[in-house]
Amino acid sequence: MSTYQGIRGLKVRDYTTNPDNPIEGQLWYNKTDQVGKYQVPVVLSSWRTGNDMNVAQRGGGSNGPQTSGIAVAKSNPSPSGATELYDGTSWTEVNDLNLNRRGVGTCAIVNTSAIAFGGEQNPSTHYTNNESWNGTCWSEVGELNDGRVTIMAIGSSTAGLALGGVANPPHYQQNEIWNGSSFSETNDMNTGRYGTGATAGTTTSGLAWTNQADYAKDCESWNGSSWSTVANLNTEKIQDGGGGDSNTTALSSGGMGEGFVALAKTELWNGSAWAEVNDLSLARGYQYNGGNATAGWNAGGYLQPGAFTAQTEEWNANQPVGAWSTGGSLNVARADGGGSGTREAAMFFGGSTPGGAVANNELYGGTTWTESNNMTTARFELGADGLQTDSIAAGGRVPSGTITVGNTEKWNGTSWSEHSDMVNTRRAGHLVGNSSNSLYFGGKTPGPALANTERWNGSSWSETNDLNTARESNGGAGVYTAAVCFGGYNSPDYKANTELWNGTSWTEVNDLNTARGSFSSIGSSSTAALAAGGYPTTNKNEDWNGSSWAETTDLSTIRGNSEGSGTSTAGFAFGGDAPPSSTITTATEEWSSSSNSTKTIDTD
Repeated sequence: MSTYQGIRGLKVRDYTTNPDNPIEGQLWYNKTDQVGKYQVPVVLSSWRTGNDMNVAQRGGGSNGPQTSGIAVAKSNPSPSGATELYDGTSWTEVNDLNLNRRGVGTCAIVNTSAIAFGGEQNPSTHYTNNESWNGTCWSEVGELNDGRVTIMAIGSSTAGLALGGVANPPHYQQNEIWNGSSFSETNDMNTGRYGTGATAGTTTSGLAWTNQADYAKDCESWNGSSWSTVANLNTEKIQDGGGGDSNTTALSSGGMGEGFVALAKTELWNGSAWAEVNDLSLARGYQYNGGNATAGWNAGGYLQPGAFTAQTEEWNANQPVGAWSTGGSLNVARADGGGSGTREAAMFFGGSTPGGAVANNELYGGTTWTESNNMTTARFELGADGLQTDSIAAGGRVPSGTITVGNTEKWNGTSWSEHSDMVNTRRAGHLVGNSSNSLYFGGKTPGPALANTERWNGSSWSETNDLNTARESNGGAGVYTAAVCFGGYNSPDYKANTELWNGTSWTEVNDLNTARGSFSSIGSSSTAALAAGGYPTTNKNEDWNGSSWAETTDLSTIRGNSEGSGTSTAGFAFGGDAPPSSTITTATEEWSSSSNSTKTIDTD
């Protein structure tokens, strides 16, 4: 029998208090509390927004994992054979079914191989037709024994189940099994059901739940030969989305509740019971869905009479949650400065104090800040980026606080030097890149917020294509050829807008969850960034993955007008001001993309 010492190479130690920095998996005995404790990673299960489908729609079949999903047919404004494929990032329209219809059942384990069967064009015609998808086109194959619509489906293109559906009588318990060439009858469900996707599993281990005929929460399990009743969902619903690999793990999301109201509720099945977890961002029913209990997706659907959506959401379970910890304090408290570098080698320069703009420059070595050579021009609300050995600062406001400048300075690791001014004097925009190549976007003059974008080539600035949304106090990350701009302010509103730069132009993508500006912008890539804190006063932190934002662990303190540096996995936020008195702070918080939590061992 293995022991803890044999596995870890050390004994379980006694401590008066918990150790300062326990590692994942570490065990110890707390003599004060008289309990054993251990360290485990902190994880989160949640939905995050992905890129939209090409067409807002409902009423078809779907399946496949989060990185290779397929959505087939739709019912609005009329039945069609429209097919879209999902690659984990975006949806692509491909060749339609040969027969236009709605309410098909779809079996697939990847989006290059699927079958779509049944459906209707009108309530009087229920199809038996079955089509096979080879990654390029659809072709007719072996038909269902009985025509029906809104069929529930489990399995793959070579081994699947066609469950329930509507025909005459109104709904079926019928179960047909597909062997890759034909359907044959097998043992029926205990309850007649129909719907768009409330199923999970394979031909030997599956799960089916809810029923369009009335609001229901009953559930039954398939063992490869027969069905048995198992524990109910917590919420009665119809037309929800399902996902899962067997009768022991499943995901239910959305659907329509009592009064035909769209739901956002999500539940997880563990083989014996359903548990409510984090809701969808957007309530919906009649959606397309796929994946499993740890990595699922939900796309399109019905919101309310006449309203459909193209929005996609991705479910990820047990993802490591980031954590903030206290870092070394600045020597000079200030807000609205410029930051650059990594978490272990950073800079903070310029900024505002109660006495006005300053030129102070401090270097961070991973634990403490030390004062270094000042900037040439004292200023705040400047754009800045680069490394501790090679940085650039541009624009801002000078000591009086009333004059906006376009001054550009370079840092060579030792000192600052003046260079060519910006084309447009401005402040409170964002700069990404380094002293040789950079991009500045957004900002403000004494007038309204700007959409202007300027490119720095190492010696001079030139104008390039504007942002789609003018804003100041915005965030950003990336380099001059690939950047992301997010949030900001344009009187009288804070913005949630996010835009991607491809080296030539800006494109609108998915918004922040919370509109705000003047936050710590952290990240070195257009596909990975953090927006932490900001105004309206908050400590919210959101994580960008290249296509959508997800809320993650908040800052320990509320702050705005703060600076950030590093990456989305190892970054930090520093300086700024905090309510209620808007006191300027020296506080630094360090970010790690995963964290650990201490748990007490249950000796019972």
